[in-house]
Amino acid sequence: MSCFTSKLALFTVLVFLAVPLHAKKEAKKADVPFYRGINLGVEVGGSAMSLFSDNWSGSAKLDLNIKNAYLPTLEVGQARYDQTGATGIRYTSSGPFFKLGLNLPIVSHGPKAEDLFYVGLHYGLSPFSFQLSQLSYAGGYWGNPSKTALDNQHGLAGWADAVAGVRVKVLGPVSLGWSLHYRNLIHVSNGSNGVPAYIPGYGQHVKPNAAINAHIYYRF
Repeated sequence: MSCFTSKLALFTVLVFLAVPLHAKKEAKKADVPFYRGINLGVEVGGSAMSLFSDNWSGSAKLDLNIKNAYLPTLEVGQARYDQTGATGIRYTSSGPFFKLGLNLPIVSHGPKAEDLFYVGLHYGLSPFSFQLSQLSYAGGYWGNPSKTALDNQHGLAGWADAVAGVRVKVLGPVSLGWSLHYRNLIHVSNGSNGVPAYIPGYGQHVKPNAAINAHIYYRF
């Protein structure tokens, strides 16, 4: 028997062995029910910031488990930022934010993917307000310093949010999750007299931006 004939015979045997294994895997995947539950998550890291500063951020998210393969998710939150610079200028910003996207489990364990590592892509949107106070300028004939403020400035920002995260079952329907976010602004409408330094749900007005979030989840 020639070397080519031997290789062909070996390849044929491997194909016949692989076909039933592949069919079994596809059948197992098809047996997974369409609906595998809903997870409600509440952010725990951002809320703790309010204990140490005037900055605060909190959110709640819902994700729908479809066949342990797709996790469409919706997140709603609120944030506030208050910072005074070295020159005495005070900047405050607050407003809601919304995120809509899809997570894909890369590795999962459990009948309802209770433990998983996932990646995803989300779109974030925030209509917010911001103010600048204690602005100094030289005015009048003698150039004496004066103080002014930019109040009731309004902005709208949208961004893309690439996500990688893990979720681990703790007890019963309760689990903990951590996620790494890489964000990039798509559009920003500035105020009539100023540019926002902070965007709720996005963070500092820089491109790109990164953050780590922690959530506690309850599975329904």
